[in-house]
Amino acid sequence: MRRRAWQSQFPAHPPASWGEGDACCRHNQSGVKSIDHVFPAGLCGVIRTDNADVAFQACLAAIEGGIGTIEVTTTVPSWYEIIRGLIGTTLGKIPIGVGTVWDPGAVGEAKEAGADFVVTPVVLPEVAEACRKHDILCVLGALTPTEIYHARLAGANLVKIFPVGPVGGPEYIKALQGPMGGVPLWASGGVEIDQIPAYLRLGVKAVGLTGALFPAEALARRDMAAIQERASRAAQAAAAARADLGVTASRPTP
Repeated sequence: MRRRAWQSQFPAHPPASWGEGDACCRHNQSGVKSIDHVFPAGLCGVIRTDNADVAFQACLAAIEGGIGTIEVTTTVPSWYEIIRGLIGTTLGKIPIGVGTVWDPGAVGEAKEAGADFVVTPVVLPEVAEACRKHDILCVLGALTPTEIYHARLAGANLVKIFPVGPVGGPEYIKALQGPMGGVPLWASGGVEIDQIPAYLRLGVKAVGLTGALFPAEALARRDMAAIQERASRAAQAAAAARADLGVTASRPTP
């Protein structure tokens, strides 16, 4: 269990846009949050880097740009402390999840950190069972129709189609809709910002952005302005697509 203090400097004060009041201790809440609550804008920024301080600052930049949900992968050093820091800094108003989860033990850590959801790269029934035990939204990774079926059978609330880019992107999602109609999907892996409207118009519940939102060169330069600009473009693209569908996004309240 990770309990050591993370020495990165958090902002002294949360952004004024988050409102007033104390941060919510979300890990004490019971009940699985809905997909719409966890992904209010239909977007999720997925951070992968080997620098904990850069990860934290990049997530804040993405949030400031309008990304409504953040996933911190377990490959990021001090991911537990980063999640706690993000929740505290945003006063618990932004859904935060843990990704690249391979074992059920990490689910308990994610819940204790205050995470709203857990994401795996493949179908892991034991992780889904742990999510049920801890009352946390479960996202299992899958690619083929058979894997999608087994993900839902295992108890996934949402199925992450990964990596969607190399297998056709929006066209692949469209092809899945016949046999897999009604299955809530997350599109991730090789997704570009200009593809967001296509995915959302196909009914995808969430679009995951990794390199398109957090490019390696921007992280290396600590260019948070570039990340915020990409986040703003992504948020605008998502909002326009959802408006066409008659869906509006709102920040969830704790």
